[in-house]
Amino acid sequence: MDEPKYNINGIKQMRCIYCLKDKDKPRRIEHVIPQSFGVFKNNFVLREEVCDVCNQFLGDTLEMALARDTIEGIKRYDFHIKKPLEFKSLGKRSRLIFKIAEGFFRGAYAYREYSSQEKRILLKPCLQVGLLKVDGSGYEYFLSNKIPLVKSLSKDRYNLNDSKGIIILGNDYVIVDAVLKKQGYEFRPGGEFDCPDKSSSLWMCNVKVSIDQTILRAAAKIAFNYLTYCMGVEFALQKDFNHVRRFILSGDNANQIPIRPIDKSILADEVRSDKRRLGHIVTINWAGDKTMILAQVSLFNWIVYQIILTRNYQSEKPNLTKGHFFDVHNHTILELGSKPLS
Repeated sequence: MDEPKYNINGIKQMRCIYCLKDKDKPRRIEHVIPQSFGVFKNNFVLREEVCDVCNQFLGDTLEMALARDTIEGIKRYDFHIKKPLEFKSLGKRSRLIFKIAEGFFRGAYAYREYSSQEKRILLKPCLQVGLLKVDGSGYEYFLSNKIPLVKSLSKDRYNLNDSKGIIILGNDYVIVDAVLKKQGYEFRPGGEFDCPDKSSSLWMCNVKVSIDQTILRAAAKIAFNYLTYCMGVEFALQKDFNHVRRFILSGDNANQIPIRPIDKSILADEVRSDKRRLGHIVTINWAGDKTMILAQVSLFNWIVYQIILTRNYQSEKPNLTKGHFFDVHNHTILELGSKPLS
């Protein structure tokens, strides 16, 4: 390791595990599990390992996306980690696509929004049109910016001549009406219509999730923080982890840092997906011929992100088989037993 450095006042500096720069002691604490996902007794934190600049940058870019725009982020409200009043919708910028899965509006696009009147988060329809299908199965829905040209439609698929052949959902009829005319539709307003579940505020939904590089980097950050907490800063500063730290900071080296989401519980006794314990799980272990270090991260014990922190560790190999369960209900952290990782 390099000799320690001191600032002009003679105060010893720390070396950041991400940018690898010598900095003054940080004012902020870095949490292994982001605070937005819960606070725990005897919490795992890094006090002098991450500089304030990296802490701020990674929080604003990675942690914010993970908290606000993932299924795991939604679960924070379901399990009362966050209050509904604090919910912020990303609208069209969201990585999540909601579709109503039941009732009259089955197949319609929706988004989540906090209702100050009902004091909870509700589903509301996106701006869209529904085209009545000939086969009697209801409507097929198109977002307002994705309405197809009428001449491109299959004539035996939609019944546009029906008095309710085209319906508009959302809160801006004028915008959609203009798009329909531009795309060649003859839309004749017939006023509002009744449907069996018009007053329903809680629908079953299908959710399509886009797990992009930002979310993968956020999972890798949790894993690398955990490695640092368990093994110490000198271990984490080794050049063997340069690839993963650059991936976390900028997305570079994506091909060299394989990370994949899988739907399989980390805990050996959890076979059924609907019988999982409620909490966050992080583990690290040797894999292969003990030159590869594999981490696993699972928020709310749902999707598991498997991250290769380094492929070819060259130094002396310590015992780094570690795993912890962050109990969301009791706010405690439990150490796990180990099982071989493949």
